[in-house]
Amino acid sequence: MSLFLATKMLDGQTMLIWALIVFLATVTIGALGMPLVKKLNVGQRVRDDGPKSHYSKSGTPTFGALFFLLPLFIVGLASFLIYSGLQTFGIILLFMLLFAIVGFIDDYIKVRISKDGLSIRQKTVMLGLLSILASAWLVYIRPGETYFLMPFTMGKIVLSGIWQFLYFLFLIPFLFYMSNSVNITDGLDGLLSGLMAIACTFLTAVARILVIAHLLPYQSQFLPMLIVAGCLGFLFFNRHPARIFMGDTGSQALGIGFTLICVVMGTPYLAVIIGFVFFFEGLSVVMQRFYYRRTGGKRIFRMAPLHHHFELGGWTEQKVTNIFYLIGIASGFLGILFIYSAI
Repeated sequence: MSLFLATKMLDGQTMLIWALIVFLATVTIGALGMPLVKKLNVGQRVRDDGPKSHYSKSGTPTFGALFFLLPLFIVGLASFLIYSGLQTFGIILLFMLLFAIVGFIDDYIKVRISKDGLSIRQKTVMLGLLSILASAWLVYIRPGETYFLMPFTMGKIVLSGIWQFLYFLFLIPFLFYMSNSVNITDGLDGLLSGLMAIACTFLTAVARILVIAHLLPYQSQFLPMLIVAGCLGFLFFNRHPARIFMGDTGSQALGIGFTLICVVMGTPYLAVIIGFVFFFEGLSVVMQRFYYRRTGGKRIFRMAPLHHHFELGGWTEQKVTNIFYLIGIASGFLGILFIYSAI
């Protein structure tokens, strides 16, 4: 019944309180859960084709995403039932859960059955179907118009007919690519959790600007705030030297959540601008594979994804992470300028 009686409206102070709850809950669950995951022996087995410096990480517990996903989903569900106007928020959380389930299956196989996890084909089919479903929701099922905001001018372009269908076709590979690019980025201690906290901080700022410009509803700021809180809480355990990894359970959920937020805001291009590190990490893998096949075994990078290229070039893991953080911050400011200049 509470779903139908949800009439309260979120305000800025309430959003901050919920975000603080997610942060504190993540830290608390992590502190209580670390002994348990060690006892369960759910250590990650490092792949043989990775950098040799990562062999020392073998045995580090995974499934750490549960530290921040549990409070995120619980707070999300409570907010959905209490406050009105959060239907879109609830569906994005649902897709985050579905992508997390695929990641969880992959992580479980890596820990208990084979360190290779799901096959490329299996993962492609599952994530591909979910990407199709998410794209259909965005274009055809979600209430309201299908639109995006034009870069620089923020003019609202409403899509219909063939243009709506073409946008649907575009979103399928876009969601698939960006969610997997975020997943690929999770290769160094604290890299993804820190970068996602940075990216969603800037997404929150962009959402705030668009709310002030009356281009988005006030609630649009809520989910990126919660993701920032969860990722910052998880960094207590995931920063170098990492005591636990989030695994694909977390990286897949964060990847689709980040991308869907950008699309729902009417600014899918911000996933590439603010999430430039994610985008290029994925692109480095695509470039490496394509070049390797076309040249009969030659490589563009020492190793892909890109963070391994710099590791093999002599950079420490902390240096790679810190430089990527700086690039993430610069990309975030570029995203804000990209939007703010048009308001």
